[in-house]
Amino acid sequence: MIDGISLFQTVTQKIDYMAVRQTLIAQNVANADTPGYRAHDLKTFSEAVRTVRPATMQATHGRHMIAELGNTEFREERRVQGWEVEPSGNQISLEEQMINAADNVRDYQLATQLMKKHVTMLKATLSTRA
Repeated sequence: MIDGISLFQTVTQKIDYMAVRQTLIAQNVANADTPGYRAHDLKTFSEAVRTVRPATMQATHGRHMIAELGNTEFREERRVQGWEVEPSGNQISLEEQMINAADNVRDYQLATQLMKKHVTMLKATLSTRA
Protein backbone atom coordinates (compact mmCIF):
# COMPACT_ATOMS: atom_id res chain seq x y z
CA MET A 1 0.00 0.00 0.00
CA ILE A 2 2.64 2.54 0.95
CA ASP A 3 4.82 1.60 -2.02
CA GLY A 4 2.67 3.78 -4.29
CA ILE A 5 3.35 6.92 -2.23
CA SER A 6 6.34 8.77 -3.63
CA LEU A 7 7.53 9.96 -0.21
CA PHE A 8 7.92 6.38 0.97
CA GLN A 9 9.69 5.42 -2.26
CA THR A 10 12.13 8.30 -1.84
CA VAL A 11 12.82 7.52 1.83
CA THR A 12 13.30 3.84 0.97
CA GLN A 13 15.80 4.80 -1.75
CA LYS A 14 17.61 7.06 0.71
CA ILE A 15 17.88 4.21 3.22
CA ASP A 16 19.21 1.88 0.48
CA TYR A 17 21.73 4.57 -0.51
CA MET A 18 22.91 4.92 3.09
CA ALA A 19 23.35 1.14 3.41
CA VAL A 20 25.64 1.10 0.36
CA ARG A 21 27.52 4.15 1.63
CA GLN A 22 27.99 2.54 5.05
CA THR A 23 29.50 -0.51 3.34
CA LEU A 24 32.01 1.68 1.48
CA ILE A 25 32.91 3.53 4.69
CA ALA A 26 33.45 0.19 6.45
CA GLN A 27 35.70 -0.98 3.58
CA ASN A 28 37.69 2.24 3.84
CA VAL A 29 38.20 1.75 7.58
CA ALA A 30 39.06 -1.94 7.13
CA ASN A 31 41.75 -1.01 4.60
CA ALA A 32 43.18 1.88 6.60
CA ASP A 33 46.57 0.14 6.83
CA THR A 34 46.64 -1.28 3.29
CA PRO A 35 49.45 0.33 1.28
CA GLY A 36 48.20 2.24 -1.75
CA TYR A 37 44.51 1.93 -0.86
CA ARG A 38 42.34 4.86 -1.93
CA ALA A 39 39.12 5.97 -0.22
CA HIS A 40 35.84 5.24 -2.00
CA ASP A 41 32.50 7.02 -1.68
CA LEU A 42 29.21 7.55 -3.50
CA LYS A 43 27.82 10.59 -5.24
CA THR A 44 25.58 12.69 -3.05
CA PHE A 45 22.07 11.27 -2.76
CA SER A 46 20.51 14.03 -4.86
CA GLU A 47 23.00 13.37 -7.69
CA ALA A 48 22.48 9.62 -7.40
CA VAL A 49 18.69 9.89 -7.54
CA ARG A 50 18.90 11.89 -10.76
CA THR A 51 20.87 9.09 -12.41
CA VAL A 52 19.15 6.14 -10.73
CA ARG A 53 15.56 7.23 -11.10
CA PRO A 54 15.04 8.50 -14.62
CA ALA A 55 11.72 9.93 -15.72
CA THR A 56 9.40 7.20 -16.86
CA MET A 57 7.00 7.37 -19.74
CA GLN A 58 3.86 5.39 -20.27
CA ALA A 59 2.78 4.35 -23.75
CA THR A 60 -0.86 5.27 -24.25
CA HIS A 61 -0.70 4.85 -28.02
CA GLY A 62 0.99 2.31 -30.26
CA ARG A 63 3.33 4.93 -31.73
CA HIS A 64 4.62 6.19 -28.37
CA MET A 65 8.22 5.49 -27.42
CA ILE A 66 9.01 3.75 -24.14
CA ALA A 67 11.90 5.13 -22.11
CA GLU A 68 14.51 2.62 -21.00
CA LEU A 69 15.01 2.43 -17.28
CA GLY A 70 18.74 2.99 -16.77
CA ASN A 71 20.71 1.93 -13.76
CA THR A 72 18.62 1.08 -10.69
CA GLU A 73 21.41 0.45 -8.19
CA PHE A 74 23.67 2.81 -6.29
CA ARG A 75 27.28 2.32 -7.26
CA GLU A 76 30.60 3.77 -6.31
CA GLU A 77 30.95 7.08 -8.08
CA ARG A 78 34.46 8.27 -7.53
CA ARG A 79 37.68 7.91 -5.70
CA VAL A 80 37.77 10.50 -2.98
CA GLN A 81 40.61 12.92 -2.41
CA GLY A 82 41.39 12.23 1.25
CA TRP A 83 42.67 14.62 3.83
CA GLU A 84 46.17 13.17 3.77
CA VAL A 85 48.25 10.57 1.97
CA GLU A 86 50.74 8.44 3.89
CA PRO A 87 54.19 7.58 2.51
CA SER A 88 52.85 4.09 1.68
CA GLY A 89 50.32 5.73 -0.66
CA ASN A 90 47.40 4.99 1.64
CA GLN A 91 44.81 7.73 1.52
CA ILE A 92 42.54 6.69 4.40
CA SER A 93 42.09 9.10 7.30
CA LEU A 94 40.22 7.38 10.12
CA GLU A 95 38.99 10.74 11.39
CA GLU A 96 37.46 11.55 8.00
CA GLN A 97 35.83 8.11 7.80
CA MET A 98 34.36 8.47 11.30
CA ILE A 99 32.88 11.84 10.31
CA ASN A 100 31.39 10.21 7.19
CA ALA A 101 29.98 7.36 9.30
CA ALA A 102 28.45 9.80 11.81
CA ASP A 103 26.87 11.80 8.96
CA ASN A 104 25.48 8.59 7.53
CA VAL A 105 24.00 7.55 10.90
CA ARG A 106 22.43 10.98 11.36
CA ASP A 107 20.87 10.84 7.88
CA TYR A 108 19.58 7.31 8.57
CA GLN A 109 17.95 8.39 11.82
CA LEU A 110 16.33 11.35 10.07
CA ALA A 111 14.98 9.15 7.26
CA THR A 112 13.58 6.55 9.65
CA GLN A 113 11.96 9.23 11.82
CA LEU A 114 10.41 10.80 8.73
CA MET A 115 9.06 7.41 7.65
CA LYS A 116 7.72 6.73 11.14
CA LYS A 117 5.95 10.11 11.38
CA HIS A 118 4.32 9.72 7.99
CA VAL A 119 3.15 6.19 8.76
CA THR A 120 1.62 7.52 12.00
CA MET A 121 -0.07 10.32 10.06
CA LEU A 122 -1.35 7.85 7.46
CA LYS A 123 -2.72 5.54 10.17
CA ALA A 124 -4.47 8.48 11.85
CA THR A 125 -6.01 9.53 8.55
CA LEU A 126 -7.22 6.01 7.76
CA SER A 127 -8.60 5.40 11.23
CA THR A 128 -10.86 8.48 11.27
CA ARG A 129 -14.35 7.80 10.10
CA ALA A 130 -16.34 10.29 8.07
